Amino acid sequence: MPIIGHSKIISFFEKVVANNSLSQSYCFVGSDSVGKKTVARYLAAKILKISDKQLDTHPDFYFLSRQIDEKTEKLKKDIGIAQVRQLKEKLGHRSWFGGYQVIIIEEAELLNEESGNALLKSLEEAGAKRVFFLLTTDDNELLATIRSRCQMFYFASVGIKVIETGLLNLGYNPALAAESAKLSWGRPGRAVALASDDNLRKIFNNEVDRWQKISGAPFYKKLKVVEDLFNEKIDNFRTSEKLSSALETWTVLWREKFLERISNPEKKQGMSLLEMAELIDSFKKSQVLLAQNINPRLVIEQILLKV
Repeated sequence: MPIIGHSKIISFFEKVVANNSLSQSYCFVGSDSVGKKTVARYLAAKILKISDKQLDTHPDFYFLSRQIDEKTEKLKKDIGIAQVRQLKEKLGHRSWFGGYQVIIIEEAELLNEESGNALLKSLEEAGAKRVFFLLTTDDNELLATIRSRCQMFYFASVGIKVIETGLLNLGYNPALAAESAKLSWGRPGRAVALASDDNLRKIFNNEVDRWQKISGAPFYKKLKVVEDLFNEKIDNFRTSEKLSSALETWTVLWREKFLERISNPEKKQGMSLLEMAELIDSFKKSQVLLAQNINPRLVIEQILLKV
């Protein structure tokens, strides 16, 4: 898939690859769907001198991510030692074609201490003709020993106009490209998903409507507005995922309000800047609590009390 944005990062790596001066370990940091994996796959294909379509079947390409727990049928909470040992065993053999071995590790912050230390030995092997791309949303969550071995690249949000142009180049009609770019939060991957999925755009717009109904309403009405986020027929895990997605949308909406207030300081209606910042912070803290399996209804009720 063509890459939307991040031209400076791509230009840097194209020069590095052309000069045969690759380092062994890189860490790509940025929001989900901002383009980290897309860029890493593009570079992996370039290093291995193949097309992106050939990447997943190439014997010198390895992709590591969380696995599904066979018992619970849910994603495991971390990347375990067994996965890293299996990777190290494969890397113990020479490259099939005498060139590089390329490894992409998704959600690298979820390497636990044991698996991280096991991976560290591979990162420290001097002279090995291999390249690691570690992807993370927060480099502060990485094991310090892993982080210190990597060159860091931070993926910023992409401009809306750049995303819109990228969608047009992918063949989407102008109206759809403009709408999807506007709702993308500066994340090209999200923009493509929105442009490709009518239901996803509907879900986002529903969350915008929900928040408008919540703002300034009495508490009992707020509870009614969020009631459909809870479903007694599904487990807390799936409810938490649904709520976390809603919270991400609310976060973006309030960031936009926050930035608008900063650019128009004379506008004094509603919350103060401090109150708005605290509310945005509470959304993030609530997502952490949901990930820790705290009762979803209690988490949301605490937010509604603040609005």
